Formats: sequence, C-alpha cells, structure tokens
Amino acid sequence: MHCLPADISGVSCKEGEVTEGVFEKYRIATYKEASWKPYIIAAMILSRKYAKPGALLEQLLKEAQERVK
Repeated sequence: MHCLPADISGVSCKEGEVTEGVFEKYRIATYKEASWKPYIIAAMILSRKYAKPGALLEQLLKEAQERVK
C-alpha cells in the first residue's frame, strides 16, 4: 500500500488515486504504516521553500486558525 495517497476522489480532487470510502476504510492502518514519513516530508519541503521556516511556524501558531473538520 502507498504510504499516503496523493489524491482522494471527492476530497482533494475530482478523480484521485483512491475513493473517499476506500481511504476512510484503511485510514488508520495507512497512517500507522506511514508513521513519521509525512512529517519528515513536510519538514523537508518547508525548510527548502522558506529561508526561515521557524519564523513561519511561529507566525502560524500565533494566528492559530482552526482547522476545518
């Protein structure tokens, strides 16, 4: 199984790698399999894209916008 599907039909795009139902069915197992990989990938992207990633994270925490459920 792919560690994390890039596109979920009806969630992140019109037609993705998996349907929303299939993703939900295997969501917990997928997250467990992925372990820390998403966080490491996100950290790598953040540190490459921004000169001061720490300042950006502090700004995001300061703004404290709630996530959409």
